[in-house]
Amino acid sequence: MDPNVLTQVKDIVAALVERPADQVHAGDLLIEDLELDSLQITELAQKVENRTGTPIDEDVLNARGITVERCAELASAP
Repeated sequence: MDPNVLTQVKDIVAALVERPADQVHAGDLLIEDLELDSLQITELAQKVENRTGTPIDEDVLNARGITVERCAELASAP
């Protein structure tokens, strides 16, 4: 996984949850830890796709147990 993509995803998530980026960690769970709702997940998928050019299936991100790191892995996929 590209570390730049992880940083970009963390920045996007931080903006969505209104926290400093240094308070969002790779292992944080999108739904369980960060409490993203389905609208925020959709926004996350769109913003990540816009930044990386890689489409992200928001249904995957809406599943329980998905971490910030997993989102970045999906965005790094060829």
